[in-house]
Amino acid sequence: MRKISILILINLVISALLTILMSSSDPDRMLTFFLVNLIFANCIGFSIYILLTIINLTRFPFILRIFSSLIFILAGGFLGGIAGTFLAAKLLNIEISFLNLRTLSFFLPLILVLGASAYAIFLLIGGIESNKIRFWKERQARTQAELISLRNRINPHFLFNTLNSISGLIYSDQAKAEEMIEQLSELLRYNLQMAEKPLISIEAELKAIADYLKIEKIRFGDRLTYQIKNEIVDLQLPPLLLLTLVENAVKHGIAKSVSGGKVEILLSGTAEKVSLEVFNTGCGLESGSGESTGLATLRELLRIQYQEKAQFSLTSESGGTLARIEISRRVKV
Repeated sequence: MRKISILILINLVISALLTILMSSSDPDRMLTFFLVNLIFANCIGFSIYILLTIINLTRFPFILRIFSSLIFILAGGFLGGIAGTFLAAKLLNIEISFLNLRTLSFFLPLILVLGASAYAIFLLIGGIESNKIRFWKERQARTQAELISLRNRINPHFLFNTLNSISGLIYSDQAKAEEMIEQLSELLRYNLQMAEKPLISIEAELKAIADYLKIEKIRFGDRLTYQIKNEIVDLQLPPLLLLTLVENAVKHGIAKSVSGGKVEILLSGTAEKVSLEVFNTGCGLESGSGESTGLATLRELLRIQYQEKAQFSLTSESGGTLARIEISRRVKV
């Protein structure tokens, strides 16, 4: 479609230039000259385009293809001239003798020069388009590889923490350990199902979060309470993105507090953006403390997936710590 648009534009330019040259001696017939030139330019241009498209489908050597292209340009010009003669007679009621020797000796060299120039433009545009497509494919492949690498970094981190939670109960409370293993199996199933998917629904992510919190609830007992409130139904996001925030809240907030605390998950949105918040009432941010490996990886994942359309913040709030991700709805993922 892009090449067709360019071809029509080239035909218009050629028609306008020829009209200016032809109407210099007879300005009153400028419109007639333009319509005739436009008919001939399009008939000749599209005839050459069709024949050259056939040439491009062949596997001729480069030199043979160039030579054949020149022959086809002349052939397309000849056929297009005949078609233009017929259409001009039918549409404008103007008789034009294209097949006489004088007319052919003028138009065929002109057609060869203009056709070869247009063909060179098409080759240049095709090369630019091919380079663009190759560039974006390579960039997409690199981005996908980076996302897989980041996700692989998150997965072991999350699973090892869960296994550590189970190991702490094997000897002290086998019933609870068995219950945690059942919940872990659900998480592993989720992990395997989502491993090959770049994006998953928010419902699937919240189901995994609920399974994770059930495991930690067995471990911490009354020291952990949680609440999940979701106001979004049409969001997709990278797997484990929100789960990483919840895990961080439990590990660095609840686990470090003797009295425990509460984890509150709130998902809300407007027409412009969505907000994913995880708040914990356990230990706050320690002065000078750095981010965990999971949060550093999360920041990198957001950068790759959303570029500047997503922001992540981790702040001390009254009574706890708030982690927030804001994603613009205008970004396509």
